[in-house]
Amino acid sequence: MDSLSVERLARSLGVTKGGFYWHYKDRSDVLQAALSRWEEWATTRVIQRLEALPDPRARLRQLLELTFEQGAHGRIEVALVAGASSDPRIQPVLARVSQLRIAYVTRLYRALGLPARDARRWALQAYSTYVGLLHLSIASPESLGTSRARTEYVQHVVRTLMPV
Repeated sequence: MDSLSVERLARSLGVTKGGFYWHYKDRSDVLQAALSRWEEWATTRVIQRLEALPDPRARLRQLLELTFEQGAHGRIEVALVAGASSDPRIQPVLARVSQLRIAYVTRLYRALGLPARDARRWALQAYSTYVGLLHLSIASPESLGTSRARTEYVQHVVRTLMPV
């Protein structure tokens, strides 16, 4: 974040520096807005869309398939994790998002009939698998092979994380 100037931000957004300041007080304000937007887009809205599905098994399957698909959201998340060590504003958001996600997945496993303790373990396994796959996708994308191999692997992961 420190290497990104207001001038560069304004230029990349196609606005003047004055136009930038019309909407944001400073770079810190932009970061706070971006973090709020990411939390809403990558967690709150996903959960809201899933809740429209009537069956908890369908919600869990949909969540796992959606989560493990490669997309721009993964790069954003990895960048946020990388930036958390140098910017104290990022870590609390990451922690809150992680806890919201784990709690939601735990509720899904509970809705499938798992006891609370087991549901939490399954949720932690699912979430840590997501984080690991996300890291691998960025750090060593060739490890996952072709697009087809990745799709097959994602299907395997989804089957593994669905209780019988």
